[in-house]
Amino acid sequence: MTQYLMGIDNGGSEIKCVLFDDKGNQVAAARRRVAMLMPAPGFTERDTDAVWSANAEAIRETITLAGISPQQIVAVGLTGYGNGICLVDANGEATYPCIVSTDSRAASYCHSFRESGAERAIYPLTLQTTWSAQPAALLAWFRDNRPEVLASSAYCLGIKDLIRFHLTGEFSTEITEASSTCLCNLHTRSFDPEIFRILGISECFRLMPPCQESTAISGKVTTLAAERTGLHPGTPVVAGYFDIDAAALASGVLDESMLCLVAGTWSINEYLSKTANTDYDRNANTVTLSYLPDHFLVEDSSATSASNFDWFVENLLKPVYPSLSRKELYQQCDRLVSETDPEISQVVFIPYLFDSSTTSGAKAAFFNLSSEHTVQDLLLAVFEGVVFSSALHIQRLRPPLGAFQKARLSGGVANSFVWAQMMADVIQIPVEVLQNSELSAQGAAMAAGIGVGLFENHQDAVQKMVKIGRVFSPDPSRAAIYAQKFAAFEKALKALELFHS
Repeated sequence: MTQYLMGIDNGGSEIKCVLFDDKGNQVAAARRRVAMLMPAPGFTERDTDAVWSANAEAIRETITLAGISPQQIVAVGLTGYGNGICLVDANGEATYPCIVSTDSRAASYCHSFRESGAERAIYPLTLQTTWSAQPAALLAWFRDNRPEVLASSAYCLGIKDLIRFHLTGEFSTEITEASSTCLCNLHTRSFDPEIFRILGISECFRLMPPCQESTAISGKVTTLAAERTGLHPGTPVVAGYFDIDAAALASGVLDESMLCLVAGTWSINEYLSKTANTDYDRNANTVTLSYLPDHFLVEDSSATSASNFDWFVENLLKPVYPSLSRKELYQQCDRLVSETDPEISQVVFIPYLFDSSTTSGAKAAFFNLSSEHTVQDLLLAVFEGVVFSSALHIQRLRPPLGAFQKARLSGGVANSFVWAQMMADVIQIPVEVLQNSELSAQGAAMAAGIGVGLFENHQDAVQKMVKIGRVFSPDPSRAAIYAQKFAAFEKALKALELFHS
C-alpha cells in the first residue's frame, strides 16, 4: 500500500498543506491566506486563532482532495518562516497576535545592540548579527513596550511551533529555527542564558520551549486536532525545519557546489558550508545550523522578493484587470513581461516595501519614470528588481558566483518560467526548478519520512523524493544587457543612501 507524507508550510504570504507519496509525487495541496494586520508602521501581525483555523482547513481539504484514508498518512512534517514570534500562555492561548518575519518594530534595538557592543559579545556564540524580526530584538521590544504581555506569556514560539502545539498539545521548537533566533548557542545547539543576559533580557529565558532535533518525533495528533483537521489520531508529527532548510533539502542540496535560491516572501540565497566565520569584524552573512549535522547553512537574505510583486498585483494590476482570478493575473503578468524588451525599458524598481537589504530605513522606489511608461514597464521593473535583489545577495556571499555549478530555485518566482529564465540570465549560471512547486512543504515531508524511518537518511530521502522539473540555461546574449541594468540598480541604491543619510 502506498504511504503518504504531509508537509505543512506556514509561509509569510500563504499557508500550504501538501501531501506527497513515498516516491516524491505531489498528490494534493490546499492553500489559505490569512489577512495581514498592520496596526502601526512597521508592524506585521496575524490573528493567532485565524492562523490555526486556516491550517486546520487546509489539512482537511488536502486529505479530501487526495481521496485517501487518513491512516495512510504515516507522518506530518512542519515548516514555516523563521523568526517573528507567537507568544502564548501555559494553555497555548495567544497573549498577542502572531508577529510575522517582515515586522520591523524592533529595528532600533538592533542598532542599540550594535552600539552597546552586545551584538559583538554574543557573536562567538550565535555566529550571527541581529535583525528586527528576530526574537532577540522583539523580546527586548516587548520588555520595554508591552511588559504585561510577557508577564502573561509562558512560551515564545515560532509559527510552526504554534501549529505543533495545536496538533499535538506539546510545546517545543527545533534546532534549525532555534539557531536563527540570535538566542541560540550554535556550538552547544541550545538556547544559552548567557546570550539573554548580555542582551538584557534574562527574564525572557523562561519563555523558550524545549529544543528538539529536526527529525525527532515531537508529538502525535490528538483526538481534538483530529476532529478539526481530519488527520488520524496518533499520527506522528516530526519537528521539521526552518523553511530555508526545508527548501534547500527538497532542492536536493547536499554539498557545497550548489547555490540554493528561495524567492518567495523573502529573497533567500544560501549554500552549505562545513565552516563558519567566527570573527565579528569579518561577518558578511547569516549562519545557522543546517539539516545536515556536519554543515552550516550560510545565507544572505531580506524581505525583498515576491511579496513586493504581490503588493504590485493587488494594488496596481488588480484594478486594471478586475475580472481576472489571481492565477489569471499571474499568467497575464508573465505575458506582459515576456512582451517587454528589457533593453528598451530602463525603469528601475527597488523592492524595499517591507525591508531594506542595504541602507537602514530605506523604502521602495521606482527610478527613471517618464510619461511614456506604462504599467507594463513598471511590472517588468518589479520582476527585475526582485531578481537584482537576489543577485545582490549572491554577490555578498563569500564564494564567488563561479564557485557554484548551478542554482536550484524555489518560491513564488519559480512558478513563473519567465521569471526563472530572467534569474538564469542575470546570474549567468543554469537555474534548475524542481518538479514539485511546494519545496518547503516537501522538505518538511522529507523530515517526517526520515523521522519515522521511511527513509534511512537525508541522502536516501533526496534520492527518492527530489525530481528536477525544468532547467533554465542562461542566455549569453542577455548577459551584457542585465549587467548594465544591474549597474543602474546599484546606482539607485546609492541614491537611496543619500536620501536617507
